[in-house]
Amino acid sequence: MKFANAFRETLFRFDLTGLEIAEKTGLTTTQISHFRNGVKNLRVDSIEKILDVLTQEQREYMLNLVAKAYMDETIAPATKQEEE
Repeated sequence: MKFANAFRETLFRFDLTGLEIAEKTGLTTTQISHFRNGVKNLRVDSIEKILDVLTQEQREYMLNLVAKAYMDETIAPATKQEEE
């Protein structure tokens, strides 16, 4: 799961809107929408702004989704090679 997918899932899980995040971060609703829908990536400083406005629980949830996705990608190829 990429950051955009984790962000979208976090918004859904915690009943947040793109407008709320945009207002708190200073990013535009278009930037938030494009990121959430995987249309465009955000710069690192913009992602940091998003993380800064999330509660600790929301931030941990989002980052755990990202970490899990990377771990799954790392483990899956090794498991596939072992099966062959």
